[in-house]
Amino acid sequence: MDDFFVLDARADRVGALRDARLSSNPDGGATGQANLLLMDGAEHRRLREVVKEIIALVEPLPSDVRADIEDMVAGLATSASFDLVADFARPVAARVTTAVLGAVEPLDARLLTALSETAANLDVWSGGAPPGADLAALRVAMFFLKATAVEGGGLALLREAHDAGRVTEDELMLTPVMLAHAAYENSMNFLALAGLDLLRRPRQPDEVEVRRLVQDIAPTRYAARRVTGPLTVSEVTFGAGDKLAVPLGDGLAFGLGRHACPGSRVAVAEGEVALRALSAVLTSSHVVGEVRYKTHPVFHGLEYAQVTRISPTKCV
Repeated sequence: MDDFFVLDARADRVGALRDARLSSNPDGGATGQANLLLMDGAEHRRLREVVKEIIALVEPLPSDVRADIEDMVAGLATSASFDLVADFARPVAARVTTAVLGAVEPLDARLLTALSETAANLDVWSGGAPPGADLAALRVAMFFLKATAVEGGGLALLREAHDAGRVTEDELMLTPVMLAHAAYENSMNFLALAGLDLLRRPRQPDEVEVRRLVQDIAPTRYAARRVTGPLTVSEVTFGAGDKLAVPLGDGLAFGLGRHACPGSRVAVAEGEVALRALSAVLTSSHVVGEVRYKTHPVFHGLEYAQVTRISPTKCV
């Protein structure tokens, strides 16, 4: 993000997230026409309403999803070692993603890997996606286009919206990719980092404050905006085409304004179930070994974090 101006002051960041003069489309052209994250104005409001209706289908988090998460996490209690990413965060995030999209076919390991590789098309801000990202996005899009929709689920609602003329052909293809990435990648990153925090600062289940953890961790580091006309922020003047990076720390993890995260309640509910269940599993015998962080400039997460349960030393 070398060509971005980073806004440091919190007041400037709040103002930028709420300023309709700053565009979410990286080039003002066709780049963001079908991706909700890169849209502005009336078209953004139209598609966002459909997305909010899809997310509302899992608010509150369904009881079977909650039970599945609790069962998955409880199973870690019998493991001598586990990875906070592969064995905790990834399966939980995948279960919630399945609930949000409502596809009969399972989200297998290959598809989940492709989801991570798409980066939600945000790499266009830096001049292009890395090798394989476009193919990964296409693979995810084709999966959801062909998937059998659960009756009353997210995919079914999206297809009904398309049939009613509320969603274009391109939006029908790209919206599941965007939704699945948000539900999977962001949640996986947050859950793994929050799980690591629980290991380093143990708490009882009822002491786990998920909303505070989300704000402290901020699994999405920045929001990107393009200046559309003369703009002055903290005595710095920007011209049309300049790019601003808006850090999402200090209580801004879910964003503000027209692009505030519409799935924040689902994310918090998911985190409460999963992290409180993990807190109940962890003991003083659990120690964290090697930890490797992701290096993506926008998404903050872990590659892996190995947790081992050590045996108490016997006295003789």
